[in-house]
Amino acid sequence: MIIGFDGRYVEGDLVGVGKYIQNLVTGVAKKGQTCIVFYSREPKVKIPGTTGVILNSLNHYHFEQVLLPLALKKYKVDLYHATGNVGVPLFCPVPAVLTVHDIIPLEIKDYFSYSPLPFLSKLSFILRLKISIYKATKIVTDSNYVKNKLIKELNVAPGKIRTIYLGSLSIIESGKLPHNLTGTKYILNHGGIDIRKNLDRLIEAFAVVHKRYGEIKLVITGENKRMRENLEKLVGKLNLEKSVVFTGYLDDTTLSAVIKSARILCYPTLSEGFGFPVLEGFGAGIPVISSNISSIPEVAGNSALLINPESVSEIANAMEKVIGNSKLAKKMVLKGKAQYNKFNWKKSVDEYLNLYNHI
Repeated sequence: MIIGFDGRYVEGDLVGVGKYIQNLVTGVAKKGQTCIVFYSREPKVKIPGTTGVILNSLNHYHFEQVLLPLALKKYKVDLYHATGNVGVPLFCPVPAVLTVHDIIPLEIKDYFSYSPLPFLSKLSFILRLKISIYKATKIVTDSNYVKNKLIKELNVAPGKIRTIYLGSLSIIESGKLPHNLTGTKYILNHGGIDIRKNLDRLIEAFAVVHKRYGEIKLVITGENKRMRENLEKLVGKLNLEKSVVFTGYLDDTTLSAVIKSARILCYPTLSEGFGFPVLEGFGAGIPVISSNISSIPEVAGNSALLINPESVSEIANAMEKVIGNSKLAKKMVLKGKAQYNKFNWKKSVDEYLNLYNHI
């Protein structure tokens, strides 16, 4: 079987969806399947064991509706997998699987407010999403939370959707800590800077904790220039300039070191399709605080301290509770490691292959 994959999310630095594609396609290729990955530009790193095809295009519609159908025919693809919420052509010449990781842009108010053209960006997303859902032979979600959202919000037939949980990301050999974090006690948030990550409330909660534990810092990874400016203004307003560290984007080995050296991972996200950072915290052996909504309870089980992400006081109280109770922290670490081991890519890949073969 020749399987085509949308590789646009693995063209640059790998974050959530990119890591999902890399692990899935690598696993499928190792099972002996012929995998062709379609890119819109030259990727930084190609997935080993696959054939990469570059369909040069900066326009989503041109890539998905014009170039891709022609390429699927040219390379005699048997099945196409749109891996990033959208991307199934209206005139797709082969059966298609669509992975919908989340519908966060429709859940979070003002999600497109940082776009140069908010209304058009939202309209474009809805159009591409609905075309893809309509044309897909089967839809896969990373959690039952997202599956239920598609059923309730977009009236997708339950029988068309299947939930396949993702695997835990491999524990990467750590590099060196950034010099400004060496010897520092800190609380970490490494889910990226985005409107749904709830970082303003996290910073406000940290301000409360900082009054009691002045030696501890808050570290936020990821990059988003427009949002970061507003967050830095909030940090200044709260007089936390020396206690909140924005690292920017970190390579995998440095990020691994930053995660492992953290005192706590605090991830009060407002919405999540799965929640890789939670599993990464478990795998690194640190206590995890996260949200009691969206997909997080499915991923975290009873291994994290779950809080209402809209309550600054709950976030602050949870951080103080873990910092001040070493027995609780150790118990959370043990539970986290057990939860981490429940999610593995071998199982995920096998489930995807069964689905491909069935289609």
